[in-house]
Amino acid sequence: SFLTSTYQSTLLKLLSTTQTKKMEEALLPPSNTATTTSTAAEEVDHQPVVTITTATYDNGDEEENDTGVYREGTIASARFNILSTMVGGGCLSLPLAFQQSGNSLLGPLLLLLTALITDFCFRLLVASAVHLKRPHSTRPGTDSFESITQEAFGPKAFIMSQLLVFFMCFFGAVGYSVLLRDMMEPVNDAILESLNLLDFIKSEWFTKNLTMFAVILLVTPATTLQTLTSLKNCGAMSMFSIFVLGSCIVFRSVQCQVNNPSPEPWYSYLTLFPDSPRELLDALPLYISCFVCHYNILPVHNELQNPTPKRVSWWLRTTTWGAFGLYLIMGWTGSAYGHCTPTGKVHGNVLLDFDKKDPLLLVGRMCLAVTITLAFPMLVIPGRDIIIRSYLPGSTTTAETPVVEQSPADDLQEPLLPSEGEEDNEAAPDDEFNDEEAPLDAVSESGNIDGAPPSSSYIVRLLVSIAIFWTAGTVASLVDGIEVVWDLLGSSLSILLSFLIPCGSYLVITSKETEAVSWPYDRDNNDGKRFWSRVLCWALIGIFTPLMIVSTANAVRNTFFGNN
Repeated sequence: SFLTSTYQSTLLKLLSTTQTKKMEEALLPPSNTATTTSTAAEEVDHQPVVTITTATYDNGDEEENDTGVYREGTIASARFNILSTMVGGGCLSLPLAFQQSGNSLLGPLLLLLTALITDFCFRLLVASAVHLKRPHSTRPGTDSFESITQEAFGPKAFIMSQLLVFFMCFFGAVGYSVLLRDMMEPVNDAILESLNLLDFIKSEWFTKNLTMFAVILLVTPATTLQTLTSLKNCGAMSMFSIFVLGSCIVFRSVQCQVNNPSPEPWYSYLTLFPDSPRELLDALPLYISCFVCHYNILPVHNELQNPTPKRVSWWLRTTTWGAFGLYLIMGWTGSAYGHCTPTGKVHGNVLLDFDKKDPLLLVGRMCLAVTITLAFPMLVIPGRDIIIRSYLPGSTTTAETPVVEQSPADDLQEPLLPSEGEEDNEAAPDDEFNDEEAPLDAVSESGNIDGAPPSSSYIVRLLVSIAIFWTAGTVASLVDGIEVVWDLLGSSLSILLSFLIPCGSYLVITSKETEAVSWPYDRDNNDGKRFWSRVLCWALIGIFTPLMIVSTANAVRNTFFGNN
């Protein structure tokens, strides 16, 4: 009897303790599995950060992808896709920008500052997208530049951002077509002369634009591809070609400085500052235009395999600073070539300062032709998708994405700007999926997946691509020089798309508290870091808004009223 009563008493105490523990667990907030990561991040880095959250299913199951569509992009393909959009004909105008702004001090500093701000704005776009819809590890994402703008500023902003991206892509194709036309002019003359057609063809317009339209005809089928990942090999080839071109320019510039019989030493053409504020204002749009590719960041991120914070950070960092290194070398050496020109100045297209019959530069011209040719699809496809997705009935998205309830249980933080020592840890990002960093796919409550690439018929894609591409080529045939295009784009549309919209969208989106996404631990642990991110965004808006107005007025004056 004594043993029985003792057993019953012990059992009752155990049951009471278990029940009390369950009640306490029910009342307590969810545990944060990334506490260790958050604490370490706070100790190491005091830079502005963006919080990227991860979550798990309530039943503990792993992520599943039953759509049959998978992310196919690697870090290398993502890097080359962005670089092939960013790096191209614009780098040929950097020697002029360096010469106008001071090629030995202020010019390199402006290029460095532009690269820093560009990398920051890339991360703002990804951060805004992840805040709204956490990416799935294997299922392609559905974000786009336009969808982020719509979430921040409403449906009217969605239409405005669509038009902005479309015109950026369209006039980018116009600028590349102008470069291709000017660069292939010796080829035009050689072809027509070999065929004895120069005496029969009296139209200067036709002889000048023949090769340009021939290339457009050959590239048109590539503009019908469904996704940008299909162009991953083209991106690598494009970057190799631009590297060869840069090497040719550097070699000829150094050779000129060594062999130039001019009595003035070569360093006399090195300057620290611009000669006038007007020249500095002329140079700024050229720096900004060289980094424009923001409309392709989210589409490429949608297809990146296992988009964990480390992998995304490594992709964006290596992309931006790879372009910066190439720009710095080409800009400085190209501006120094002014010592070898009759006027002491370089053109908006530095290739025009070299002898057209120079065999080495002919190789460089062919490489640039390859780069521009491979970049055309990167400019046409985003604009084509906007038209099909928004204005053609019957277009559907590639996959239906189910709505998944999200839990704010787990948070993972990533600096907007890389912290000290971070590069060593990410020099070789682990491709293996990490459960602690596994992001979860989700869509907005409305189930809107407008950011997905449209799955339309080949005929529709072909017709829309032809309309965009060939119209851009026709406009290019009527433009005198490339500096006109870059000046107008860089002073207005590029500033708006590259800096103002990413900063404004981040400010609005990260200030929202929705049912799908809440930030209890972010409020507790990261107020200071998010505060500095927002301060930087406000500072950029305050700087670039008046700069855009002044620079646009200056570009209009230069284009339509001359330089007087």
